[in-house]
Amino acid sequence: MPGVPRIGTSPGKVIYATWGSQRAREAEHWTLLAFEKNYTDLKVDLAVAADTELEYLARLEALIASGSDPDVMRLPGQDAPTYFARGSTMKLDALIRRDKFQTNTLSGPFDGATYRKAWHAFPRGRASAWGIFYDRARMASVAKQDPAPAWTWDDFLDLSRRLADPRSDRWAISLDPLASFPLPWIWGAGADDLDREGLVPQWEEPGARDALSWLHALRHHHRVAPPAGHHAGIDGIASGRVSMWFGCADDELALRRAGAPDFGFAPQPRGRASQSAGWLPDVVAIGGRGPSPDDAWEFLQFLVDPDTQQFEYEHGLWLPHAKSITDASGYRLPAASPHDRRGGIAGALLRARSPVLTATSGRMRRAVADALTPFWKGDVPVDRASRAANEAASAALGG
Repeated sequence: MPGVPRIGTSPGKVIYATWGSQRAREAEHWTLLAFEKNYTDLKVDLAVAADTELEYLARLEALIASGSDPDVMRLPGQDAPTYFARGSTMKLDALIRRDKFQTNTLSGPFDGATYRKAWHAFPRGRASAWGIFYDRARMASVAKQDPAPAWTWDDFLDLSRRLADPRSDRWAISLDPLASFPLPWIWGAGADDLDREGLVPQWEEPGARDALSWLHALRHHHRVAPPAGHHAGIDGIASGRVSMWFGCADDELALRRAGAPDFGFAPQPRGRASQSAGWLPDVVAIGGRGPSPDDAWEFLQFLVDPDTQQFEYEHGLWLPHAKSITDASGYRLPAASPHDRRGGIAGALLRARSPVLTATSGRMRRAVADALTPFWKGDVPVDRASRAANEAASAALGG
C-alpha cells in the first residue's frame, strides 16, 4: 500500500483490541493483513475480538485491570472519554508534533477524540454524520423529488403519512433507531440532554420533552412507525416493509449487503429551532500502559491513513473520513446508491455536532436508554418518562 507512514523497522508485535460482528471482524482482518504486509517487521495480535460493544468493554476492562493494556484499542465514541479521563490512553500531542502528523487531513469535529485540549485518539469507524436513508422508488411514488437538504420535521411527517400503510404492514420509518439516538432531534427542538458542562441532565426541559413527544407520536399517534419489536432492524428497509431509516451514513454499506433497493440519503431534517447532524464516531487510541508505544503509533497512523481508509471502504467495512477522499466529487455524488453522500460528510451540507462528552456520559446515556424503554413502547406518558430519564442520568453521573 503506497504512501503509508513508516517510522521504525525494529521487529515486534502490536496487541490490538476491537469488536464487531463476525462479518465486520472478517473485513477488518484484511486491514490487519495489509498492515503486516507493509510493515514486515511487525505482527498484530488480537487481544479482544468481541461481538458486541458491552461484551467488548467488559473484556477490555478486565484486561486493563490486570495490567495487560493493549497497544491499540478501538473505543465506542460515547465511552472514549471514560478511558481518556482516567489515563487508560496515551496523549498523542507529542507524537503528532514530533512526526508532523496532519490531523487536518481528517474530517472533524474532533471533540470525540480529544480531552481537556489534548489528543487521545483519532476517529475511525462510523465517522460520518447521521441522517435519513430512504427507498427512492417508494419516495418517488408519493413525492415529485427527493427530500431537499433543508427539509423540515413537517416535511418528514408529511412524507411519512403518505408512505405508511399499516393495513398492509408497510411503514414510513422504524422508531427504534430514532429512540436509540434521539439527540439530533432534541437539538432540533433547541434543547439537549446535558448542560454544556456535562453536570446537569436536561430531560425535563420543554424542548427535550417536545422532541420525545414528537418522536413518540410517530408510532402511537400518526401510526407511521411499526409497533415495538416489528421491523426494528435495518433489514426492514431492504424487505420493503419500511421506507426510511435513521442511521449513520456508514449504514449504506449494511443496506447494500442486505439487498436494499435503490436508496438515497438525506441530512437530518430541520426541527423547530435548528438543523444539525449527529456525529459520534468510534475512535482508536494507544493504551496508556501498552507494551510497545512506538509500534502502536505506527499502527495507529496506518489505521487512519487515507490509503487504508480507501482499502477498508472498498472491503465494505466503513466509509472514509479522509478529506482527500470525501472531498472528491465522484465520492460525494456517486452514480448509484446513495447518489448524494454530502449529508453524511461532516460540514458538507450542515453543521455536524457531537453530544456533550464527559467521563461518565457513556454510562449515563445507557442508563437513560433503559429508563426510556417503557415510553417508546407506549406504557408511560412523556412527563413520567422525562422524569425517569432525568433521575437515571443523575444517578449515573453521580455514581
